[in-house]
Amino acid sequence: MTQGDEGLMDIRTPDQRLRVFVSSTLAELADERAAVARAISALRLTPVLFELGARPHPPRELYRAYLAQSNIFVGLYWQRYGWIGPGMEISGLEDEFRLSHSIPRLLYVKTPAPEREPGLTAMIEELQSEGTDSYRSFRTPR
Repeated sequence: MTQGDEGLMDIRTPDQRLRVFVSSTLAELADERAAVARAISALRLTPVLFELGARPHPPRELYRAYLAQSNIFVGLYWQRYGWIGPGMEISGLEDEFRLSHSIPRLLYVKTPAPEREPGLTAMIEELQSEGTDSYRSFRTPR
């Protein structure tokens, strides 16, 4: 292990594979998360999924550490904006997106989304207007 940014320890896979952080709400996109994890593994990359492992640390501290040690960000968005933790003004989902600004991002927006929450609508409109990330719409996990 080597010392990384912000005093965090770098965790490297034995063969130095790139780590791909997968961001989404968990319940509504469970099938899509599984499909993305399989696709990442098939490319011989390492999926980094927040729901894996024990959680001795607060969620924000944990996903910040995961993000800091990831090389690529994949965002999956549909209808839910996600939970806003104590002392936070934005959801963990949006926080992950904002914290990932320094690595390549691939963003996928599921349609149709007749019940999309206003916070997620605003976040998606912002990323589309910035035009700095690769994003596309999809309908099924496939």
